[in-house]
This record gives sequence, C-alpha cells and structure tokens, in this order.
Amino acid sequence: MTKSSNVSIALTAQVKMALHASKHGFSNPIHGIVLGKQSNANNSDGASSLQVVNVVPVCHEVPTKPIVDMALRLTDAYLQQEQNKQKMEGVRVVGWYTANANAPSKDNDQDDELPNTSACRIVSSLAENAAVGDDNGNGDEQFVLLLVSTSRLVDSTQNEYALPICTVFEKDKSRTFTQRVGKERISVISTTIDGNNAGDDLAGEVLSEAMEQQQLLSFSENGGDAAAGVGGGGNIAIYDYVDHLMDCGRGDWIENGVVDKFVLDSFR
Repeated sequence: MTKSSNVSIALTAQVKMALHASKHGFSNPIHGIVLGKQSNANNSDGASSLQVVNVVPVCHEVPTKPIVDMALRLTDAYLQQEQNKQKMEGVRVVGWYTANANAPSKDNDQDDELPNTSACRIVSSLAENAAVGDDNGNGDEQFVLLLVSTSRLVDSTQNEYALPICTVFEKDKSRTFTQRVGKERISVISTTIDGNNAGDDLAGEVLSEAMEQQQLLSFSENGGDAAAGVGGGGNIAIYDYVDHLMDCGRGDWIENGVVDKFVLDSFR
C-alpha cells in the first residue's frame, strides 16, 4: 500500500474479526483473509484509498500451507462467481488479518505489539504474488495486515468502544508488514440503511451486542442456559475454514451471512 493511502474498514469486517477472536477465548491465534477494493481519490495530491469491505475467517491455530492455499483458492473462486453476477465489483484479496495467541493484557502497551511471524509471512507472499502479476510491478503496494487488539475487544464487552478494533500494518522498507499505518489515515465505515454514517457509538454498540450474543451461543452449546440472556439467547455463529472442514462442510465460512444480516438489521 502506498504511504499516502488512507484505509477505511467496514464495521461488518470488524465484527467478524471480533467474533472470530472471542469465539476462541483470545487464547489461540486466529487468521483470515481481508477483502477490499482500491479507489483513487479526486484530490490534487492523487492519494488513493483502500476500502476493507469484508473478511473471510480461515483458522484458529498456526496456519499450515495447505489450509491457507485452499482457503485462498476457494475465496478467489467465490469472488469470481459473485462478480459474474455483477456483485462485489472490484473486490479482491487485499491482505490478511490475525490476532496473536496470549496477546498483552490491557495493563501493557498493546501499541507495541507486532503481528505474528506466520501472518507476516502469508501477507508478504500474497503481496509478492500480486506484484508478479501486475504490469506495473506495483501490485504489492495494495496490501495490508490487520492485527486484532485483544484489549480493544475486552473494552467492547464492557461498553467502552475503541474502534477500529485492529492495528493496520503496511509494507516497510524490508518488504515485511511491520510498519504501522498512522491512526489519522484509518477510518471506520458503518453505514446505515439510509446511507448515512452510524457514528462510533452506535457502531460500538453493534460490535458489543454481536460479541455478547456469540458468547451466549457458546455458553448454550457448552450446556449453559442461554435463554437467560438478552433476546432469548445468542444466535450469532462465526465459522472459519477449519470449522467448515470439521463440521463436514456445513459452516458458512466464506460469507458468514448470519453476521452480515445482524449488522445490516442493526441499522434499520
């Protein structure tokens, strides 16, 4: 990603990353694919914008090459299929997201946290492959690595909203993704049904409610009484590619449409 680019992250993508991390108790590393599109600004300096529109959860463990390769192939095929239907125009794989296992607690300075080696290696490989396929050799400039912050997720469960819930990294001089993108270049997209921006407070409430419902669902599956929770129990499930394999192909890991519907309905 060019150093002048701004990054906007859709609320749906943040909710999915948050649910993926919280489902696994913040103790396992999570990994997933970042989907987005590049747009050129009309301002005089020609700065562009990278829009992160969604994510695809892949695994909740140290990723292996077969898992990563197959998840990427299936996601690429899905995008091609959707674009053949005149949907998701211009959307492609633009990066990777992760949350570290045993991340620093809130009492420590998470701003110093760096993404794990596996995530850096994967996004670097994605960027290099994109550069090879780009006629101008600039394909690797359009990738980001998102590191989910455990402390911000904990804040969200306590109604202390801190969006975005991730730190954004871009390629540095050594061609690894350990260069932080400044907060002034990052924004959150939380559009209501009428096209207006929902604002950070409402977006934070949506994120918090999604995490609460997912935790209630997990509690119920483990023998608890979810019916005692808000709204008669949680009903938001998040699946990654490994879940899909373990569940004999039943998990909706690419779209996670239940989460999409929850976010959309929250703004009606």
